[in-house]
Amino acid sequence: MTISCFLLPPPAYGQTLSLSLWPPLLEVMMQPGRSITQVFQLTNNSEQDLLIMPQIFAFKPNGATGQIMLETNPSPVANFFSFESREKPNEPFLVKAGQGRQLVLKISVPLNNPEGDYYHTLLFSSLSTPALSQSSGASSSVIQIGSNILLTVSQTGKPPLGGKITQFSLPSIIDSFSPLEPTIILENTGRAFWKPFGEITLTGLFGQKKTIKLLEQNVLAYSSRQLNIEPFRPAIPLGPFKAQLKFTLNENGPLISQEISFWYLPYKVFGCLLVLIWGLIIVQKIAFFLKKKFTSSCFRS
Repeated sequence: MTISCFLLPPPAYGQTLSLSLWPPLLEVMMQPGRSITQVFQLTNNSEQDLLIMPQIFAFKPNGATGQIMLETNPSPVANFFSFESREKPNEPFLVKAGQGRQLVLKISVPLNNPEGDYYHTLLFSSLSTPALSQSSGASSSVIQIGSNILLTVSQTGKPPLGGKITQFSLPSIIDSFSPLEPTIILENTGRAFWKPFGEITLTGLFGQKKTIKLLEQNVLAYSSRQLNIEPFRPAIPLGPFKAQLKFTLNENGPLISQEISFWYLPYKVFGCLLVLIWGLIIVQKIAFFLKKKFTSSCFRS
């Protein structure tokens, strides 16, 4: 059984519930038998006190756009996590209005634990309080916020990585007044998450060249990720072009690349000119027809 999101809208009454959490993402690589701690800052930005329930759920990738799906079944490695700041999972604590609370999360990996990736979300949910229910008339209200934890367990600190380009595409003809918006989907074929380190290089027949750095976006193990690319355009968008995508799975990994070709043509302008010319031809034909008809009527008179 799964749930597909962990951020719910605030309830519809006068006072707004608001929580903030830092850091929103924790990336950790650990050897079996080791432990680390991480401080999380949870802040109640609401106008009333809130009871907060801390929970830890495993998650898995959901689609190719970076979304995740929380798993409601108990995690087989939930004992990795504990709090060193008095809190306990599934036991609520109070955070007063406008105040924050620091929570120290401890992650411990057993000595004989299998290597690989373990993905979890540290989730904080607000619970209704008697005072809140009486003032708002609501029987229950919930707001949730979470921090994703990407844990890689590796004995050497250099887990084997694997990846490939599933899709790198552009239209074969692009209007000269339109930006480039390539579709890039990368697949992680390994057991550990990675970020692509690389760029897109654009070269044209007339010496045009432009380089766009790839954003460092996580591609989780055994999943695909469509990269977010800011639209861009060369200085002289005209003629044939080649776009080369090249990246590595880490800062020193083997290079993965693919090249595609396309044309930049001002076809929208050409289309408008053709429509304009065709319209002028039609107007001239109509004017000639009316003039001829008028001349014939004059002779008959």
